[in-house]
Amino acid sequence: MMNVDKLFSESPEFETERLLLRRLTMSDIEEYFQFASDPRVSEQSLWNCHETMEDSVQYIQRVLDNYERRTVYIWAFIWKETGRLIGRGGIFDLNESMQSAELGYAISSLYWNQGVASEAMQPIVNYCFEELDCNRLGGKCNAGNIGSARVMEKIGMSYEGILRKQLKIKGVFTDQKIYSRIRDDL
Repeated sequence: MMNVDKLFSESPEFETERLLLRRLTMSDIEEYFQFASDPRVSEQSLWNCHETMEDSVQYIQRVLDNYERRTVYIWAFIWKETGRLIGRGGIFDLNESMQSAELGYAISSLYWNQGVASEAMQPIVNYCFEELDCNRLGGKCNAGNIGSARVMEKIGMSYEGILRKQLKIKGVFTDQKIYSRIRDDL
């Protein structure tokens, strides 16, 4: 059985070479809005670009509500050099009996193509397998989202296939690539 209680009781924090990862909080609203209001960041996502600060308030409130429900855990990605929030990522669709979860992330376009998203997600992946006793981590991205696919490959996930016309994003039915990493891959 996956140890979800441990995740929510510990609120684990991680440090990498360039990043600090900690729980996303309401104090992050202004910096969250700065990257979530960039249309390039949400272009390949179900969520829309944040047009007002209130959009970011509502998003972070949903994250906090999900903490309380113990259904989603999101870390803020803090750039150590400046102390500023540059993205977020975490796990959702936690299934204790199947010992599985899905990964998701978003990062400021200023930090794309620098290995930052994979650097941020690697300690989360390690924690899921080593501390939560996950058997499977999954992830999806649009078929055309080369950067996100590369992140999943860099954190040890394997390509499994295409979910054809899986999601309707910004009015267009979009194919989704599906990736996974299982305990046997370690």
